Amino acid sequence: MEVRTRFAPSPTGYMHIGNLRTALFAFLFAKHHGGKFILRIEDTDQKRYVEGATEIIYSTLKTTHLKHDEGPDVGGDYGPYVQSERKEIYQKYAKMLVESGHAYYCFCDADEKEEQGFGYNRHCRNLSKEEVEKNLKEGKPHVIRQKIPLDGTTTFTDEVYGTITVENESLDDQVLLKRDGFPTYNFANVVDDHVMNITHVIRGKE
Repeated sequence: MEVRTRFAPSPTGYMHIGNLRTALFAFLFAKHHGGKFILRIEDTDQKRYVEGATEIIYSTLKTTHLKHDEGPDVGGDYGPYVQSERKEIYQKYAKMLVESGHAYYCFCDADEKEEQGFGYNRHCRNLSKEEVEKNLKEGKPHVIRQKIPLDGTTTFTDEVYGTITVENESLDDQVLLKRDGFPTYNFANVVDDHVMNITHVIRGKE
């Protein structure tokens, strides 16, 4: 298996030492194993986009000699490497999750919350198929939310922290696809890591 790591900064601010540290570890790990280091620009947060931030990412990587094997400026087999150019891919996977029963259309106002003030109240989770189709046909604004199991646990393994288990009841039905058709960060980076065959994700503690 070819090792493929990625550095996926967001141009919502200028590149800083923490970004560079993450890029360095991803680069060194890939090269140590004879693999590839990929640059992906995660610009789904259009409201916070900072003019010139992407150019600084390129120049910083060049100055520090962290040469990426694939990316927006060099190409590759898994492009495009800018998330705002990959909207159709995210929409495809979001609709697949809806069709398989793991996500649902939500037509609620953006600020609709539970009375306790925590998370979305899942009002649209159990809408009938007829109601959903009617709302879509009328062009009612909507998002697509993940359909989190209401009981049980979810477990994953982190190479540093080991096995981590989370109670599903503590999780919210998070938005995957926003009203403007753009994916949320949590959805887009997972889809991209999957379709770009990323083997190892190296990240900050947060």
